[in-house]
Amino acid sequence: MSKSLSIFLTFCLCLVASFAAHAQRTVTGKIVSGDDQSPLPGVNILVKGTTSGTISDASGNFSVVVRSDNDVLVFSFVGYISQEMEVGSRSTFDVILASDAQQLSEVVVTALGIEKDKAKVGYSVQDLKGEDIVKAREPNPVNSLVGKVAGLTVAGSAEILGSPNIYLRGKKPLFVVDGVPIQSDTWNISADDIETYTVLKGPAASALYGSRGIYGAIQITTKRGSKDLRGFSVEFNTSTMIEKGFLTIPKVQDEYGPGDHGRYAFADGKGGGLYDSDYDIWGPKFEGQLIPQYDGEYTPNQTYKTTLASGATFTGNIKPTPWVARGKDNLKRFMEAGVLSTNNVAVSAHGANYDLRFSY
Repeated sequence: MSKSLSIFLTFCLCLVASFAAHAQRTVTGKIVSGDDQSPLPGVNILVKGTTSGTISDASGNFSVVVRSDNDVLVFSFVGYISQEMEVGSRSTFDVILASDAQQLSEVVVTALGIEKDKAKVGYSVQDLKGEDIVKAREPNPVNSLVGKVAGLTVAGSAEILGSPNIYLRGKKPLFVVDGVPIQSDTWNISADDIETYTVLKGPAASALYGSRGIYGAIQITTKRGSKDLRGFSVEFNTSTMIEKGFLTIPKVQDEYGPGDHGRYAFADGKGGGLYDSDYDIWGPKFEGQLIPQYDGEYTPNQTYKTTLASGATFTGNIKPTPWVARGKDNLKRFMEAGVLSTNNVAVSAHGANYDLRFSY
């Protein structure tokens, strides 16, 4: 390579670097709030269409590198309306961000159906949407709250179709439906009719309900008129559950009947016969022998003498019948898997002056 060509290439390289340095420059500025003109720290400043940017410091000041006068700076901050500004020939910016008044706060239903901003409520409150709980429904809608509300314990009853034991922070809460306190086991409330659950925790939350709400309240708000823009809607919901009573059942015997020491004869069920008030399983063995029983024919003008295998005898007015096992496997058949089918249809409508909803 000749010396003159080397000098020429070096000159071109310096010229390109000079142009690049001239095009790239730093702009600065300050960002304040449009409400009170206070500095806004942490505002995100981004050169539009690139990944180049920065954030404002504690005093609202910022400094960012731009590549051309055509670059656009995007200013964004939570709670404020984003703003775009073209760089142009300016080197400093005074940016005023307006607050976003359209941001919505979460609203909860407090005592007596009064709606309040959740952020302004001074006590513990938690709400759930009915539509989120009905997806995997329970026969009793309150059972669906298991594990979804802090401090709420829902314990299923050991009895079939028994009411669940409900405790809010260890105490029984008050149930309120559409602002009206109720005394109910909640079996008669349809899960398809519930719009929201609101759990008010502690006496401060439910003070308007008096002493009944001293341990808090579970508020149920039912659905109103249709939300369909057409003003009319029909809803149908169906579900089928198969419920097993017990994982295991005790082994039962069907060789011996009621009574004791191999003796039994029914007279009045109160001890007037032979152990006829004793329903232990130490009575005679089921062998088809004739023994007076509770459903035998009563003949006041005739007596019958019964002699048992143990040698005991009994004379009474009840005609003896065959001594056999009845209802074999009763417990097993009773505890077979149950099928619970739930069907709900609702018709709702709304207008300027009315809200209607019929549910069955």
